[in-house]
Amino acid sequence: MEQMSRILKIEELSVYYGQICAIKRINMEVFEGEIVTLIGSNGAGKSTLINTIIGLQKATKGKITFMNEDITKVSTDKVIKRGISVVPEGRGMLASMTVLENLQLGAYHKKNVIEQNLEKVYERFPILYDRRLQKAGTLSGGEQQMLAISRAIMGDPKLILLDEPSLALSPAYVDKIFKILVELKKEGMTILLSEQNAKKALQYSDRGYVLDLGETVLDGKSSDLAGNPAVRSAYLGAD
Repeated sequence: MEQMSRILKIEELSVYYGQICAIKRINMEVFEGEIVTLIGSNGAGKSTLINTIIGLQKATKGKITFMNEDITKVSTDKVIKRGISVVPEGRGMLASMTVLENLQLGAYHKKNVIEQNLEKVYERFPILYDRRLQKAGTLSGGEQQMLAISRAIMGDPKLILLDEPSLALSPAYVDKIFKILVELKKEGMTILLSEQNAKKALQYSDRGYVLDLGETVLDGKSSDLAGNPAVRSAYLGAD
C-alpha cells in the first residue's frame, strides 16, 4: 500500500441512534484504485457506515478524512462536491424522471462535464442511450442499477460508495454489475461497497472488512477473508 495514495481514512468512528450503538470505534482505510468491501449480516452497521461517510448520518465520535481533509462534520452536498458519489441501497431512482434527467442530476455540481460524461455513459451502457427518454421507474432492476452507477460517475468522483449493489438482482445481473465495478477500477476509480452477497463481494474486491454488531471483527485481503474458516462458515455458506 505504500505506493498508493490514501483516499479515505476512518478513525475510531462511532455512531449512535439515541442510546443504540450502530457502529463502534471503526478504523478503516481505502487507497486509490482499490475496491474495498464491507461484509456482514443485516444490522452489522454497513449502511450506517456508508451513510456516515456521505454525511447523511452524523458521527457521534471519531474522524473521517477524505483526500487529507476532515469531512466528519461536512454536509452531504459539500461531501459530494469534494468528490464522493453514492449509489444508495434501493438505487434511489427518481422514478418519474427520465433516464437522461437522472443522469444529468449526477453532475449537477459539475455542469461543464455533463455532455462528455453522457457520451461515456452511453458508450458503456448503450441500453441507457436507447432508454434515455424513458421514465427511470419503468426500467428493469438491472437497468436501474446500471443507471444508478452511471449517475454516480457523472460528476467525476474520486470515490464511489455503493450500498448493496446486488440487492434484488438476478444472478446474471449480479455478475454483470460486479464486472462493471472491476472495469471502473481499471479506469482509475476507487470503490467502497457494502454488500450482503459476501461471496461475490470478496471475489471481485481487493480488500475487505467484516462487520458484526457495529464493530470490525476481521479485515484483510479479500482472498484471505474468503479462505478464512470463520468467514466461510458465517457468510459463504460453508462449514
